[in-house]
Amino acid sequence: MRIGVVTGISRSNPYVFYVRVEQKDGKPSHMLQIDDVVKVQFRYHPQGELVYYGVVVEIEAKWDFGPLSGYEEELALKGLSPASPIFLATVMTTRMLKIEDGRIVPDAPQVPPPPGAAVDLAREEEIDTALGFDEIIQKHYAIPIGVFRNGRPAYADVRYVLGENGAHINISGQSGVAAKTSYATFLVKSFLDTGNRLKDKNELMAALARARFIIFNVKGEGLLFLDKWSKDWKELQGTETGRSWQKMYETLQIHAEPFKIVKFYAPKKPHRDEPWVNKRNGGVETYGWDIVDIMKLGLFELLFDQEELEKNQNLQLAVMSVQEVLQQRFEDAILKAREFCRNNHIRIPADPEMAIRTAIANGFDVKASAGLPDGLDDLIEMFEKDEEFKTRVAQEVQGKSTIAALIRRLKAAKAVGFDLLWTKTDFLRFDSSKSKRIDWDRPGQVTVIDISKLRSRPQYFVVGAVLLEVMKSREEKSNQDPVFIFLDELNKYAPRYGGGALSSIFRDIAERGRSFRIILVGAEQTASEVDYRIITQSSTTVVGRQKGAELAKPEYSHLTNEQKARAALLQQGEMIVDQPFMRIPITIRFPLPAWCTREDGAAEERSKKELEERLFGGD
Repeated sequence: MRIGVVTGISRSNPYVFYVRVEQKDGKPSHMLQIDDVVKVQFRYHPQGELVYYGVVVEIEAKWDFGPLSGYEEELALKGLSPASPIFLATVMTTRMLKIEDGRIVPDAPQVPPPPGAAVDLAREEEIDTALGFDEIIQKHYAIPIGVFRNGRPAYADVRYVLGENGAHINISGQSGVAAKTSYATFLVKSFLDTGNRLKDKNELMAALARARFIIFNVKGEGLLFLDKWSKDWKELQGTETGRSWQKMYETLQIHAEPFKIVKFYAPKKPHRDEPWVNKRNGGVETYGWDIVDIMKLGLFELLFDQEELEKNQNLQLAVMSVQEVLQQRFEDAILKAREFCRNNHIRIPADPEMAIRTAIANGFDVKASAGLPDGLDDLIEMFEKDEEFKTRVAQEVQGKSTIAALIRRLKAAKAVGFDLLWTKTDFLRFDSSKSKRIDWDRPGQVTVIDISKLRSRPQYFVVGAVLLEVMKSREEKSNQDPVFIFLDELNKYAPRYGGGALSSIFRDIAERGRSFRIILVGAEQTASEVDYRIITQSSTTVVGRQKGAELAKPEYSHLTNEQKARAALLQQGEMIVDQPFMRIPITIRFPLPAWCTREDGAAEERSKKELEERLFGGD
């Protein structure tokens, strides 16, 4: 359908051109809309016939000439002065193609479409070609990420998700309005379902089907119900709105159902060895790290305030000194554990960690035999009773006041809840199945780690510990399956300035993680508050509804002015997505999650017997 011509009123270039919409009786012959896909075909010598596709990003209406004041406009409206309305559409080029031997091929010369060239509305079957989806669909690299306003699916390229060409996803937007967490869980569902559907087509999709997903629950207990139906979804079933959501899932070939393979973890309650949850009943395990984990992963520094360590060099030196002494003792402990196993005729595993854990499970005492603290209380006590420990630390740290300050920080760490995370090793003597280690490394599993009830510093510790464990597991082996890590409030854990050891861990994942197929899915209210080296490494950037003041920051320069204006008006369920293989960001919608993402939003589940009693009053 012809909609107009490339106009010469405004200057066009190969990347942006302007269309004067044709009119009939002073009105556009076609009601062109934002996001419509258009096509212009023209001859360019000596290259031959060229085909350009583009997306309408702005439409303006004005008089074609003359009226400059209200008086003159009034004359024009009464027909007393010659004037005609004109409609101009701004089009951003998405694809430049040329025709060779009757076939459309890429790599067209980049030239501006000439004024007067006819512009058509792209046909339904041309839209995938116009946006570059045709190639990734044909090669089975396409992952559904939502739908356009016309209901057609939009896609991401799996190569820019799994690290072949790029990795990491960042989602920003206003809290409670942008639906960042809902969209992140929707992406997880799309990754799982698409990977399983296309796993026989290529290795990337097979890897996606085997991926692991680690989700940190930072607010309430909403994400502890991903295996439950959403109450809102159930209530809308059978309604027109519900049917439209269902159709959207069917279009995207995603199953509208809760997650099937999910494990939930929470810290233990103070003074009680059971999961610290309020709304979720059952199915939650506790987590923690013992001295072996802390030494193996290098977690000791995360016990302290990272900003304070950056500002207080004496305290930082004291922390490093203690860590060095404990690390040396840990290495000696491995040798003693091997000797313990030999003396007791116990088979010694080759792996150092398993060697010391095997010894512990058979009675080896890390505190008495190796001089390692088995908890915060033991570490504080070592400053008073362990002469060799005190002497070695004092050799590195000048002044008793610094050591006293370090002891005060350790006591403060216990007060804010680190004793809930630093577990004892002796549980292995009784039952190795009671290990507090988070079992995240299983194909297709979603692991939800609740940190919402912890104070800020223990939260940092948990996030850092999990990230270090994931990195270590992937660095030690090659050809590993992908690991997706979703964390909301990224600006809190990797701030623009400061952040200490934890920010260093995030930077390492952002810059090297894709080599090991570790993909960070970060979300925050304001991208401008996140570490610059982290935010710029995301190959896929998603923007939900956002305030104009934030959109004026350089972090949103990938959006056009028109898209920034639209981002300030987006509704829940709408996102602007920017991807490397597309010339411009696209606006998409995603469906209401069928799974629960709110702690009070789980649909009530009843057994068959309970339903019969409710309906028929029992016997």
